[in-house]
Amino acid sequence: MKFVFPDAREWKYIIESIATIVDEANFVASPDGLKLRALDPGRVAMVDLYIPANLFEEYNVEQDTKIGVVLDDINDVLKRAKSDDKISFEVSGGRLIITLAGRAERRFRFPLLDISGQELPSPKLNFTVAAKMLSDTFRDALKDAELVSETVKMRAENENLWLIAKSDKGEVESRFSIETGSLVEIDVKETAEANYGIDFLNKIVSKAYRVSDILGLRFATNMPLELTFDIAGGGTLKYLLAPRME
Repeated sequence: MKFVFPDAREWKYIIESIATIVDEANFVASPDGLKLRALDPGRVAMVDLYIPANLFEEYNVEQDTKIGVVLDDINDVLKRAKSDDKISFEVSGGRLIITLAGRAERRFRFPLLDISGQELPSPKLNFTVAAKMLSDTFRDALKDAELVSETVKMRAENENLWLIAKSDKGEVESRFSIETGSLVEIDVKETAEANYGIDFLNKIVSKAYRVSDILGLRFATNMPLELTFDIAGGGTLKYLLAPRME
């Protein structure tokens, strides 16, 4: 089993984004593409990655193969990548072999982990709000909210989306709309609001915004928040974050 990705830097952004909420996980390489679905230790957030086979420069996987890894190990390798390096992954002899190919060919080997646990089903949720906006705009709004609170309220009404943070320190409110150019699109089936932990949101968005310029958001009143970053060519990096109840 072997697959090759042409841009090691893009892989760096993807792995950094996953490593913000999980320390170790199983990648599943199947003939149609590479997948990962994992929960953080506190079961507050879930990450769901899918990269179709056609996005790889080379993809040779004949049957489903689990690849149990420590995310920090892969992160450390990717920090050594040059801007024009290709990266390849191969499973052989109970080890994951990562090769960075540029001016020199550098090879790293790590033992595969036996990560047990039930396969996570895809959650079935009825969202009432769906919006798309610039990833860095959302990241900046979270930075603002963090100045006064550990929790942010997301509220959607008509064609507007708000991020509101309140505490004894003060109050921060950010409003987004298509009219002002901060939203790309929004669909509000009914007014909705829910609270989420800024710490988790910051961890996710501060890394994942580099994967995609556009962030997809879906939520409903007191329901989980879904954040989707599209990977160019048809892949997705998706998160689900549990709400905080007042």
